[in-house]
Amino acid sequence: MIKDYNFNISAVAKFKYPENHKPKMEIIFSNGIEDRRLPFIISAYNRDEKSNLVSIYLKKNYNLDYLFWNKDYIEDIEISFRLIYGEKFIENFEVDKEVYFETQKSFYTPKIENSTLVLKAKKKELKIKNHYIKKYAKLEKLNSFFLLFISILAFPFFLIDGFLAHKGLTTKSPDYFRSNSTLKSVLFHINWRTFLLSGHMYSLRIFKIWIMKVLYKITKFRKIKNNRIVFMSERRDDLTGNFEYVFDILKEDNDLEIIQFFMNKPIKNFTFKEMITYSNIIATSKVILLDDFYPIIHNFLLKKDTKLIQLWHAVGAFKTFGFSRIGKIGAPSQKSPNHRSYDYAIVSSDEIKGFYAEGFGLSNEKILATGVPRTDVLFNEKYKDVVKEKLYKEFPSIKDKKVILFSPTFRGNGKNDAFYPMAKFNPEKFIDLLNNSDEYILIIKHHPFVKEKINISKNYKDRILDLSEYSEINDLLFITDILITDYSSVIFESSILDIPMLFYSYDLEEYIRDRDFYYDYRAFVPGKIISTFDEMIEAINNQDFYSYKISTFKNRFFNDFDGRSSERVVELINSIIHDNK
Repeated sequence: MIKDYNFNISAVAKFKYPENHKPKMEIIFSNGIEDRRLPFIISAYNRDEKSNLVSIYLKKNYNLDYLFWNKDYIEDIEISFRLIYGEKFIENFEVDKEVYFETQKSFYTPKIENSTLVLKAKKKELKIKNHYIKKYAKLEKLNSFFLLFISILAFPFFLIDGFLAHKGLTTKSPDYFRSNSTLKSVLFHINWRTFLLSGHMYSLRIFKIWIMKVLYKITKFRKIKNNRIVFMSERRDDLTGNFEYVFDILKEDNDLEIIQFFMNKPIKNFTFKEMITYSNIIATSKVILLDDFYPIIHNFLLKKDTKLIQLWHAVGAFKTFGFSRIGKIGAPSQKSPNHRSYDYAIVSSDEIKGFYAEGFGLSNEKILATGVPRTDVLFNEKYKDVVKEKLYKEFPSIKDKKVILFSPTFRGNGKNDAFYPMAKFNPEKFIDLLNNSDEYILIIKHHPFVKEKINISKNYKDRILDLSEYSEINDLLFITDILITDYSSVIFESSILDIPMLFYSYDLEEYIRDRDFYYDYRAFVPGKIISTFDEMIEAINNQDFYSYKISTFKNRFFNDFDGRSSERVVELINSIIHDNK
């Protein structure tokens, strides 16, 4: 059913397959110059054991107006589907000719052409619609400002309403219980009332972004410096990770102007000078490099000649992220601009390009399989020897021991509430239960978001090391004999070094429900899955890791094993600098 821009689709997909895996479906929209991949939500799943016929039932509503980044380009939209089943991909589904269509005041007419579902664009009506949207955009802004003004005048009334809500005399806002503080709860209530009236909220972050937008309108008239490259991050405050390896090559070119803009603090804490600097940098840089989610950048419409490149920190495709999480708590809405302004994003192999295209909301051709720069060191024997010697010198107890690296991902929603339930892993008990325990040393490396310190008693100081604050996990892999993890992307780097792995996933079903994976976890991971502490001990004592899975795994998730990913990224940057890309 199509009504206005809302496209509601229900479907049944049937296919034969002998293995019992949890299926996933993508729906792919294409208008000829862009494609947009989105999850097609499966509401029910059935497998007939006798015939091996699998049936999946799907239903989802999509907004056609927020499919493509370039809204000025109006063409027919072709719809196709991709099924991920275990480790397999099934494409080229044929659409049954007996499809029921219903349209109401729609700008598109659905049809079946060559067993493909096509939405025929009513170009004249769409152009008129776009014309009116642009024509009255300023009026909408004026109306928005007027409503904000009214909501400011209404502040005292909202304050009284918040106090009455606190006393239980009026309805409390959905965010009221976010804080135990009465004052904060009342302020959340005022924000809620303000948003209902005007669509605006009181926020220091939003206010500073507005100031930066004003500054950008002034600075964007400055010319782009064609040799200027800027490294930007709000996750780190130094050149580490992918940034380090790309920078080490770029710095050799004296003709380049390289800027580092690292702000490991929230936008609300930016000084006015930092806001000016930020606005000036994005207005005058030829290439902007990111290494993680950097939400503020998507609030600005960058110049056409400025290219934004995402050097995503993770390797491979493991946990779902971005738009792949649509339908789950905390996921972005389909119309969110987050990630979508990237000109290019890099990945480690061709197989996973579709997943990153879906997660970032980008066309497939914007995802480039250059390889991930920070994996280059894994192929550098000289670097490996230097790092090992450095670690042995810094931590003498490691030398001549079998190193077990415990490196799980965090639990929680993000940086502010990240944790790991250490009740699930007792490091001292772990060491004591290992056969020939004197041969082993345990290194704990928690996710950087996890800030809680681990208490290690004096008797275990030389046998258990908490290196969670050690910046580069790749360095630790050079001395690792066994990796214990759960849902961390460190498994991709570990596979390059053929490190045996155990997957301690005691909360797998819960994690699938809340976060999920691109592949079926049980068929995907290159090691033995365990769900209890005792199983973990038993697996290590029996050297039972299912290591035979590693070879196939790494050949799927890496195009190249030459240690030259950084060079390929720099080639991309240079082609932009010299206007060849």
